[in-house]
Amino acid sequence: MEERKIPETLEEAYRLRDEAEDLETREFYQEHVYRLRREEYRARGIRTEISSRRRERQSAIEFSREMFFMEVSELASRQGPQVQHEARRYASRLDTHAFLKQLASPSSRAVDLYRRNYLELLKMGKPPAEAYYLSRIIGLAGNAEFRQAIDSIRQTGYPRGRFTYALERAAIQIRDLPGGMILILLTFFASLFAFVWATGAWGKASPGTIFFVSLGLIAAGALMLVSAVFIVTFIRSINK
Repeated sequence: MEERKIPETLEEAYRLRDEAEDLETREFYQEHVYRLRREEYRARGIRTEISSRRRERQSAIEFSREMFFMEVSELASRQGPQVQHEARRYASRLDTHAFLKQLASPSSRAVDLYRRNYLELLKMGKPPAEAYYLSRIIGLAGNAEFRQAIDSIRQTGYPRGRFTYALERAAIQIRDLPGGMILILLTFFASLFAFVWATGAWGKASPGTIFFVSLGLIAAGALMLVSAVFIVTFIRSINK
């Protein structure tokens, strides 16, 4: 096994972490990021509330979350207090989503991967809201897929095209609403019912009402199609 370099500075730890070829190596250098961060904050008189060896799992979770938010704040502080507050707010939303994903699948490493996505996008200068939605769209990508997505964002601004990004972002926004998925399902079945009704009413409609029945058919069909696309997008995003 190749001997890993022990970073001496925080900047070196970040660089080695970001250049890691696999998740195990990334986690190794992430531990050194925590160590050097802890030393820095202790030197500045900031308490981190963590044992030296982090034997207790809860302490480790709290510490990693604390370090994540500190790193988010530091990256966003260059753009002003308002952006810093917004970055922390979206970081909290992303972390909640990631923890729920990891509870459903403990081996997914969802928390680490979503945090990796968000921090990398903030480093690229993306606004917090855009970094949040891009992080959700990239999802639980492996190293190769993640680097490919980041390269695509650098070149085009989107991981898989502008239309796909707009569609997936809209789906995430609806999912984040209370009862968003239920609303889309209700819209789909309501439009399906309206479409069937308008089809049945076509043959019985008088010449004066055929125009309005036609508009109803078109509107119901379009709404049903849009709802179906969002439902498929929701299903695809379950594993992200």
